[in-house]
Amino acid sequence: MIPVYYKYHWNQPNVAIGSDPQIKYYQTYSYYKEGFSPYSRQCFFPAGVFGFQLQNIPLGYPWALSASNDTCFFQYPIFMPVLHAFMARMTSFTFVIYFPIFFFFLNLVLLFIFFKQFGLSVVQSGCASLFIHFFSPVFLSSLDYSELTLTNTFFILSLLFYKRIFLSNNINISAYLFVFLSGICLSFNFQLRPESTLALLLFFFVNFVRNVKDRTNFRILFSIGIVSFLSTFAFSYWNQKVYGHFMGMRGLNTIHDTAILNLGDYLVNWTSDLWGSKYKIGLFKGYPFAVLFIVPFLFSFVQKLKNVKLNDYLISGYLFILLLPFVSPYRAGVDILGLRYYESGVYLMSIGFFLWVFQIFSSGKYIQNSQIAIITFVLLFLTTLYFSYKSNLRAIKHWSGAAKVSHEYSDLISKINPDLIIHRGLSTTYLMGVTYLEYPQIAVYSQDEWDQIEHVVLKNGFKRILYLYWQDNKLVNYEFPKEIWEKKFNVNFDLSLNSIWDREKIKIIHFDSLLMQKK
Repeated sequence: MIPVYYKYHWNQPNVAIGSDPQIKYYQTYSYYKEGFSPYSRQCFFPAGVFGFQLQNIPLGYPWALSASNDTCFFQYPIFMPVLHAFMARMTSFTFVIYFPIFFFFLNLVLLFIFFKQFGLSVVQSGCASLFIHFFSPVFLSSLDYSELTLTNTFFILSLLFYKRIFLSNNINISAYLFVFLSGICLSFNFQLRPESTLALLLFFFVNFVRNVKDRTNFRILFSIGIVSFLSTFAFSYWNQKVYGHFMGMRGLNTIHDTAILNLGDYLVNWTSDLWGSKYKIGLFKGYPFAVLFIVPFLFSFVQKLKNVKLNDYLISGYLFILLLPFVSPYRAGVDILGLRYYESGVYLMSIGFFLWVFQIFSSGKYIQNSQIAIITFVLLFLTTLYFSYKSNLRAIKHWSGAAKVSHEYSDLISKINPDLIIHRGLSTTYLMGVTYLEYPQIAVYSQDEWDQIEHVVLKNGFKRILYLYWQDNKLVNYEFPKEIWEKKFNVNFDLSLNSIWDREKIKIIHFDSLLMQKK
């Protein structure tokens, strides 16, 4: 109910949404209205019905990409918006904004079941699942409108089905059903967020290396690989046919980013993502429990435990966290919001840690011989809970502030009630939110473009136009390619109007604007 409470509070009296989530919201809205059609797959551009061209869509890198001169696709996979649109048709579009919370709750239950499969008690499984979902970066995705919670659902299901295979005494037909389900979930996970699949592959790789002589385990892993490959191949064929790339628009964007970023960028990303920078809080600084979770490695090194070993989840989780900044060329998100890319690794690391801890506690001799160490460890753990709480509170304050600005912006737009909104470049479009569904909006990048589209404006009888620009552009741009930033975002020109327009300067939040009215 905690995420539901905040979501409800932020989305009163109307939906407050911006930046990345707004693109996924537009995708869902398009599928909800139009159904699954070629039109729905393309960039949602309401102003297009008035004769404006795709080059004037007020969405660009990294959200909207042109596959050709006459097609435009959003970067994000369509699996989530299609599923959300279907769920909205069964309920109401009003509830769309809460669907990520539904999957967040489902993940909490699935992880509880997962821990139970290891023989943990109800209390142990419940505490571990609650900690992971409310005192780690995983909590952040419950407040966002994104595919992350759905991605995590398939991530946990793949692990859960894999574990379920070994609960029976022999490999039978039901076991191969779980093999099939684990492979399918891995494939769906890959379609949503490839970096999450990297965490799964690391886990299976570590598992294989540590059990290299186990032929049964090898057959199971090989079978999961075959199932996921065939399923992914089918998705890739569809992506190639629709988008011209086997990974879809996200794949095209990733390749583009890889080409424009150099090794120095990777090193900077590694440092900023894990230890913090001017723009990011850093995983270990925001959630110090990640440092505490190194204890099993130290404990294993200093004191060899015969019956308590480092598990595959803990090892693969830390490998993922340390490797991700080098293998992922692009991770948008400032401050604490950039940590969402680490959720899969946090799941693995946390699962492994709790399995290790409860294994230690179940062995009486280690507790009896290390009373002081256990007490110290518990105190440190409780301390990290406080810092995790503070970090989650930081995210809540961030979203609360963003919701307030979003409502102020949409309220001002409603009062002005323009026939058309024109953005100078793309720096002002991250705040469009629900106004994009209510008012036709376009972007222009030069005086010549305005001169070319003015006849379209007059042809459609638009008499009241709001022209938005950010004179002192302070949009965070450190992750934007320089060429795109200069051409699309850092656009500066004074709009020249002919005598048929009256003009009035208006301040909208931190944006400047001209209200243009036809005489």
